[in-house]
Amino acid sequence: METLKMDFHMVWMKVFKDLTADAKNISKTQDIKKQIELFKSLSANMFELIKVSKFTEPVYYQYCPMQDANWLSKENTIKNPYYGSQMLSCGKTA
Repeated sequence: METLKMDFHMVWMKVFKDLTADAKNISKTQDIKKQIELFKSLSANMFELIKVSKFTEPVYYQYCPMQDANWLSKENTIKNPYYGSQMLSCGKTA
C-alpha cells in the first residue's frame, strides 16, 4: 500500500470492500439479474480506480442504454456484457 500514490490509495481504500464483495457475490450466484446488478457496481468502482491510474494502454468506458450502466473494455469495439449474444453490439463508447 505504501507504494501507491496518494490519490490512487484514497480511491482504493474507498472501493476495495465493495470490489471484493461484488466479485465474490457474482461468482456465488447463478441468478443473472443479481449478477448484472453486482457487475454494474463492480464496473462503477473499477472506473473510479481507472480515472486515477496511469495506464499506458487505453481503457474504454462503454455504456449500455438498456441497463443504464457502464463497463470497461480494452477494445473500442462494443461487446455488451449485459445482454451477451442477444445484443452484443448494443451500446456506445462514452
